[in-house]
Amino acid sequence: MTGKPLWAVHLADGAIAEAWLVAGWLGCALLLLRPLRQLHDEDIPRLGLLTAAFFVSSSIHIKLAILPTSVHLLLNGLVGVLLGPRAPIAIAVGLLLQYLLLAHGGLTTLGLNTCIIAIPALGMALLERRLRAYLPPFWRGVLVGGGAVAGTVLLNFVVLLLGGKEEWGVLARLVLLAHLPVLVLEAGMLGVILAYLERVKPEMLQPPPPPSSATTSSWTNLHPSPGTASRQV
Repeated sequence: MTGKPLWAVHLADGAIAEAWLVAGWLGCALLLLRPLRQLHDEDIPRLGLLTAAFFVSSSIHIKLAILPTSVHLLLNGLVGVLLGPRAPIAIAVGLLLQYLLLAHGGLTTLGLNTCIIAIPALGMALLERRLRAYLPPFWRGVLVGGGAVAGTVLLNFVVLLLGGKEEWGVLARLVLLAHLPVLVLEAGMLGVILAYLERVKPEMLQPPPPPSSATTSSWTNLHPSPGTASRQV
């Protein structure tokens, strides 16, 4: 045993085989590379706000009557819809803060945890945009909020089952069961939030603008490409 609780979808240090940890860091790098290079200065306020919301969500615990534990909100569906391809940045930073300030999750598993939570967020964000012509905002939010939680818990289940250093089969199934209330709660929450935003601030639901020379980010300015650097010289 690792000595740390594994009820949450944040995997703890020492629970997962090294090959899976390496794959997690590689996947995390792929998820972050393009959004960081295309980050606009005007994206920072929204990114900071949703990073804070994702971080705070880990302190909102739901006590379960049928299991001797509690679970917490994820909000990765909300982060995905409002940030689009920049969602992995908020999730990675939020997970790091949760580990450093709350001792929640793990450091070696940070890359893998980012993949487990960010991939469903990105997938549900794409689904939400495709459903705009067919469903009202509330029902889009219900599908996306519940789908993001379901995808996250299923990925966590697969990693625990196939990549665990010990036999986590029973625990993985209990984690699935424990997060059913979270799925229902976040489905309703995101449905209400999307319906409200579409009524009072619909521009927040629009995809982020493509990068352009007029809106280059601080990251790009600090890390110019070799071709750009040679032209500047």
